[in-house]
Amino acid sequence: MSQTQLPPVQPYHPTTFLERGVAVPFTTPLLGGTRARPAADQGLELVIPNPSGGRGVYVMPWAAITSLCQPTLHDKVFNTRIAALQSVTPAMIRRIAQEIAAEGLVGEEAMETARQATDNDKGDRLLTNYLLLMNLIAQVNLLPAAAPGSSDHMYLGQDASARLTVAWVAPRIGQSADWIASALEALADLMANIGVAAVGPPVRIPRLISLLRTTRSEIADWSREQREDDQASYARMICSVADFTLTLAGSVLSRANGLTANMVQLLRTWAADPESVVQQAGRPEWLLDGWEQICLIWNFAADDAARRAALVEIAGLVPVLPREVNDWCDSLPEASAAFRVRRLVRLNEDWRTGATVFDLIARNEHFRAVTL
Repeated sequence: MSQTQLPPVQPYHPTTFLERGVAVPFTTPLLGGTRARPAADQGLELVIPNPSGGRGVYVMPWAAITSLCQPTLHDKVFNTRIAALQSVTPAMIRRIAQEIAAEGLVGEEAMETARQATDNDKGDRLLTNYLLLMNLIAQVNLLPAAAPGSSDHMYLGQDASARLTVAWVAPRIGQSADWIASALEALADLMANIGVAAVGPPVRIPRLISLLRTTRSEIADWSREQREDDQASYARMICSVADFTLTLAGSVLSRANGLTANMVQLLRTWAADPESVVQQAGRPEWLLDGWEQICLIWNFAADDAARRAALVEIAGLVPVLPREVNDWCDSLPEASAAFRVRRLVRLNEDWRTGATVFDLIARNEHFRAVTL
């Protein structure tokens, strides 16, 4: 690696989540924790944690990556797919990751998992669309307004109830019945990862919150039995940021679910200002972006030695909380709680884990087969 060809290390405390970028599941070990964000001119640029373990990040285009490492074929293909994007979201990156895995670039296990995940996502969208429509029907509740004994009190099938409800709602928000059907489909795409309140089985974001809560508890429990100060410091920092993230995730998820408490108003807002709905519904996924990888690293560690190495690796991957999060809550954890370590490493060894680069590539490819 030629240090003279690398850009200068930059301080890193982003203002917004978009500036922080989206975590990209590269398999090259030195690209662990890399995020993609819109570049100042066009396309995307990569934000790469300092490989030495020191503070700061490298910000560079993909063309400069070879000055840092030799990326895997998976990562080269991944970059090709995202290079033309003008904007980027966690949902976009996850979809591209699934498409690449489904093509077999990270092994047969991941290929099958990706195909199953695509089917599951489709099922989640269909279920969410159905639940949004049922919410609309229940909230409009046309039947009780009918006169006692009228034929309207007879049982109506779901299709008839849906048509009746949509016909009633459409003129009241100045839209057509076809527009409402399209709007419900678009909202289902947007909200499939967060679900509709507590109705239906847990979807991706609630499952990720549960996974993070379990991982946080396991790290805390394990660290209480360790005597090394460094291990305790890493664990305290990780658990502190995880606690804050879990609290905030519960809050923003509740607010996002609350959008469906008044479906007529939600449709009216979608017609007038869809971006405000996109932002509120997307907050849980932006907040939790990057934490799934951390949970996978911890769960992959099979013994105490592996967990000590995992803790060091995780400490360098804990997502930075942008200042934008101040708009979502009243306080932030201290940035100084983030720790870094420095030590000499051998050829083909990763500084964080001590494992060989080739073992880490295999591990990272395995992660693609167990993602939520």
